[in-house]
Amino acid sequence: MKTIRITDGKTTIRAVLNGTMAAKDLEKRLPFECSGSDSGIDFCCPIPRGIFDPVECQTGWKNGDICLCNGWFAILYGGEEQSKSFGTVMIVGHILEEDLPLVKEFPEQVTFTVEAEK
Repeated sequence: MKTIRITDGKTTIRAVLNGTMAAKDLEKRLPFECSGSDSGIDFCCPIPRGIFDPVECQTGWKNGDICLCNGWFAILYGGEEQSKSFGTVMIVGHILEEDLPLVKEFPEQVTFTVEAEK
């Protein structure tokens, strides 16, 4: 499994991609930049829609999941308890547990660089 780095230039978090078709498609896009904002439970950034297998979608998420769904790249850091009410999502990875607290250091409006860990 591939480890990626997500940074705003000051704070860096690492995540491990899973084996889904969408994660493999995301890996082919690396490196890329995306800009978005903090909703209070996630950072959402619009990106071009990619390739995915609808069978691999799931209902809800775990805090720390990385989502690539319907043209959005999202760092899902909260809301796990209510997440099933949001419908199906395409989870492509998960933030390393030791890096999850660092998500709070990102500014409300952010530009991320997403790249493969070297």
